[in-house]
Amino acid sequence: MATTTDGGTARGAATRARILEATAALLRDVQAANAATDEDPATTAPVTVSEIARAAGVYPNQITHHYGSKDRLVLDAAFTLFLRDTSRLQAAGRRSRTPEGFRSVLARTALAMPSTPLVVRALATTGGDPALRERVRLLLALLFRQSERYLDRVVTEHGWRSPNGVARDARTFWSAVFGATLLADAGVTGGPSDIDLAGTVSVTG
Repeated sequence: MATTTDGGTARGAATRARILEATAALLRDVQAANAATDEDPATTAPVTVSEIARAAGVYPNQITHHYGSKDRLVLDAAFTLFLRDTSRLQAAGRRSRTPEGFRSVLARTALAMPSTPLVVRALATTGGDPALRERVRLLLALLFRQSERYLDRVVTEHGWRSPNGVARDARTFWSAVFGATLLADAGVTGGPSDIDLAGTVSVTG
């Protein structure tokens, strides 16, 4: 039975959810503002704990209590936005009628998702923190597992093939997407194009 305290209860879960959604909204707003002004994200002030607390209607120490650190919270919020975007990516991919079109749609959409650079920047903050690295491992495992299921379903529905296997396709594709985004974030020209990314998925007729 739920109690009225915050530890491991319905109230605590609701507070965690409110903090997470507020952080995701702030990240989304910052990303949109950067895109509108062509601002370099590396020079943009990061979201602060006080901003998150105000947006969520909580005290700053509640953020530490529920998430341990701002980096952990930002990582979770970025992945929340990212997984929502991948649902839209999957819907776009399912409308494709050929393997070539399917691969191309996946590549173009993944690079265009506003949450992709957010995730890449959040991943860059993990550093040598064992707790954050473990969290990244779990979140990536979730992403890969969902992507594998999606690819397997599409391949089966269309009677296509995945010579490299859907598990390898999913991991290779997202690794390439993150790498391309990292290069773009660093201002490197000549990085992987959407055609290169499409080639990381082995789905064929």
